[in-house]
Amino acid sequence: MRRPIQLLISAAAAACAGCAGAPTQSYPAATEARLALYAEATPCCDDPSGFRFNALPPRGFADAVVDRTSQVFDFHSGMSPFVAFELPAQTVPYRVRVKSLFDGKGDDDAVFYPVVALLDDTFIVTQMTGLDNLRLEPALATVGGETGLAVSVGINPTEQRIKYLVVFTPAALLGAPPDSRREGDMLTPSSIAWLERRGETALPASPYGRLRITVAPEAAVAEASNPAP
Repeated sequence: MRRPIQLLISAAAAACAGCAGAPTQSYPAATEARLALYAEATPCCDDPSGFRFNALPPRGFADAVVDRTSQVFDFHSGMSPFVAFELPAQTVPYRVRVKSLFDGKGDDDAVFYPVVALLDDTFIVTQMTGLDNLRLEPALATVGGETGLAVSVGINPTEQRIKYLVVFTPAALLGAPPDSRREGDMLTPSSIAWLERRGETALPASPYGRLRITVAPEAAVAEASNPAP
């Protein structure tokens, strides 16, 4: 199967070349080398109850790297490396933003297309984002920020029993879709239309990448989006 070409304008990635503050990563610069490593990956466990979960702060951010040392799982959308977090104990609505950062290493650039799944305390998925939820976020969007693909989810602790957050990428984008269509497949009609709209201006998908996860109260998010005149 031909590996589909994904999101983003190449010029945006090139503009990120030389970005500072990147955490150490354990994956090759070349896209094909990354895919070769990915092809050798095997699942870490039979179900999400076996995932290793890191803690997220109640407010602020956490950096993570999806690389050759990351856990791998056979999701409904296929095999993918992933990172998993236990959500902080909160009493008021808050928002989690996941941003996949461009590496900015040159013409052979690729990006990790993040999908976010929220799980309850029984490890059942209660909410999941799609490819069409991703947005290109320039470096200037945040102080000291980097260009990347961002998606955010709102969580209301009084109405939702959400305990965990998992970030992965659809295997079909990596040229390794499941043998048969499964319930929860990420290639929904809206996602396919979204990919087709980007066409040849899109960057190829990477199984690995750098992430920044930000946690903020909903009120703070609203104020940042609508500053006072």
